[in-house]
Amino acid sequence: MKVSCLSAFGDKAVMPDDNAVSTVLGDTTKIWDELRAYVADNYPNVAGEWKHYGKAAGWSYKLLSKKRNLLFFVPRGSMFRLRVVLGEKGCACVETDNELPEEIKQAFRDAVPYTEGRSVDIDIERREQILAIKRLLKIKHEN
Repeated sequence: MKVSCLSAFGDKAVMPDDNAVSTVLGDTTKIWDELRAYVADNYPNVAGEWKHYGKAAGWSYKLLSKKRNLLFFVPRGSMFRLRVVLGEKGCACVETDNELPEEIKQAFRDAVPYTEGRSVDIDIERREQILAIKRLLKIKHEN
């Protein structure tokens, strides 16, 4: 599927639903659902909402805990992108974490620091990637 914007869903007038996501993601829907369920089961007061971030970005699904952004899910065809934002304390923890892959550590090193933290996008295509996301969520929650 050719994506004309960051998200597979670009039309602001049509908010995606679970069926649309499943159609776009195919087998990767299982990973999407597993990660959403993990967050709901392990973090307090989790809420999810779709948000349209403009013509170039399209629709993203974000998970929040007590109004704090946890993850941004961007459906992109047979895979999805996760955006994780960590403050400087969290980034320091990423650097010393022995369980995170080097490419994730490097992505945080290379990310531009902003007031809200450093933002890293991770393309999710395989279930094995969930372990790293769980580590990042733990770091985010603790910092």
